[in-house]
Amino acid sequence: MKLVYPRLRAYAITTGISIVAMSLAACAVPAGSPHSAKADGAAVKRQPNVLLIVADDLGYSDLGAFGSEIPTPNLDQLAREGQLLTHHYVNPTCSPTRASLMSGTDNHLAGLGTMAENLRRSPGLRGRPGYEGYLNEQVSWLPELLRDAGYSTAMVGKWHLGRDKATWPIARGFEQSFAALAGGGSHFGSVPGKPIFADRSPWVQDDQTVTLPQDFYSSTSLTDRLLDYLKGNEGSSKPFFAYAAYTAPHWPLHAPDEDIARFKGRYDAGYEVIRQARLERQKALGLIPRDFKAAELLPASADYPSWQMLSAEEKAREARKMEVYAAMVHNLDRNIGRLVQYLKASGQFDNTLIVFMSDNGAEPSDSFFPNNANTDNRTENIGRPLSNVGYGARWAEVSATPFRYFKGWTGEGGIASPAFVRLPGAAVPARRLDVPTHVTDIAPTVLALAGIRVPQGDYRGRQVVPMTGESLLSVLTAPQANSAAGREIAGELFGGRWLIDGRWKLVSVMQPFGDNQWQLFDIASDRGETRNVAAEQPDVVARLTAQWQRYADRNGVVFEPNADMPDLRWGKRPIPESQMK
Repeated sequence: MKLVYPRLRAYAITTGISIVAMSLAACAVPAGSPHSAKADGAAVKRQPNVLLIVADDLGYSDLGAFGSEIPTPNLDQLAREGQLLTHHYVNPTCSPTRASLMSGTDNHLAGLGTMAENLRRSPGLRGRPGYEGYLNEQVSWLPELLRDAGYSTAMVGKWHLGRDKATWPIARGFEQSFAALAGGGSHFGSVPGKPIFADRSPWVQDDQTVTLPQDFYSSTSLTDRLLDYLKGNEGSSKPFFAYAAYTAPHWPLHAPDEDIARFKGRYDAGYEVIRQARLERQKALGLIPRDFKAAELLPASADYPSWQMLSAEEKAREARKMEVYAAMVHNLDRNIGRLVQYLKASGQFDNTLIVFMSDNGAEPSDSFFPNNANTDNRTENIGRPLSNVGYGARWAEVSATPFRYFKGWTGEGGIASPAFVRLPGAAVPARRLDVPTHVTDIAPTVLALAGIRVPQGDYRGRQVVPMTGESLLSVLTAPQANSAAGREIAGELFGGRWLIDGRWKLVSVMQPFGDNQWQLFDIASDRGETRNVAAEQPDVVARLTAQWQRYADRNGVVFEPNADMPDLRWGKRPIPESQMK
């Protein structure tokens, strides 16, 4: 994949971050060993701190800056000060995206060609290169490169890139870590004597397994831990790389009572009304044009009922789910605000690059963990300890506004992430950036800003493949660089495929929502993917199909057209209260 901006005018910007970026690039050193990767003392002082924030399963429209009714003032303020990435693409699920994020490389090269959880169901993938189920050794690891160049490296939150000790965060370059190894789990500490399956997610601190304290709540406790790491680095001359991989708002839906209470009654109007309100806010914000045609909702059926098809009991239960989800997002925002406050109070804010994104689209499941005798999923207990529910496909469609589908599928709702970048010093005017960007671009961008060269060939005695992403630094610092021409982005997961090239998106959608045949959409005028023009543009389909195959060949994609989704429970009809314990 090659990032090309043919209309980008070559000129020097003589203010703020652009001078910093150019001087860093001039003093960049090879990253071929721990010694050669480290810049001299003067350069280290000019290197920016990096705060990389990833939300888990946050939908495209779940922040105020992207049209949500959920109050997210801290993230909205950062977005206003930075570059809003309106066309930021990720993989359809979490670990493949995280592998690309940590490596700057396509997930099929980085070891997560599919999720580790899916390998047991896909014997044709097991043992294939790039399908190891963990962040493998043939790619560069962003935290290692930064550590070797003199950065202090720390992470908190979701890892999901290897459960064996040899693949924990500490083995991939993080000097300090407090991490969840699995894909999901309780946001609270376990209730004594009443374990539920969601409590079983393993956590590690550095090189030891740990048990969560009873007063644990994910977003708050992870922020506490990261603040401890950052404060411990204050006396050091090292810049920091902090990876805040929050587990919210991933299922199960959990939030403090006071946050849930804030949203009481807010979602009684139902899916369709809330989605339409978000759509109107997106138009008012200029995120989409006034005549934008939003994606069609899933047809109303017994499995996917409309709001009006629900009983009063079911409506109350569905509204409660979304109240808790909103509470999780609001709480997440408040804790990110604590990080920003610390950076400002400690005088580090103006020298910190802040990147925010979600790892994939909104999660459509009710929950993947089974329930046991201790599980309490009564409506009034949803969001509290012992509950174990997700918010289902209908609310996920709301989070995906204005796009179709959600996490796991290749529609825009599954692979478009709410994202923004705030550069150090905020010297570049804040604006909306409509250039297509990709998760693999984050690592090269961070390295470019820090003045660290991307490894080529050998690194620390192992052969590494080139990064497939491209630095966005020139685009982020050039106000007139807003052209999508020449950008190709492609991917595959669970047999679902996509390729974006300029105005065109070639995509195949798996069951139960599609037959995995190629569809073509003009996303310059129809990003809602409402009109398949494949039959009208056979030459374009042929050209893009060939491009996708070249992408697959380069990256070792093993295409299984009838691949199953992971053996997980995807949300359908709400469960009546009478069946709840």
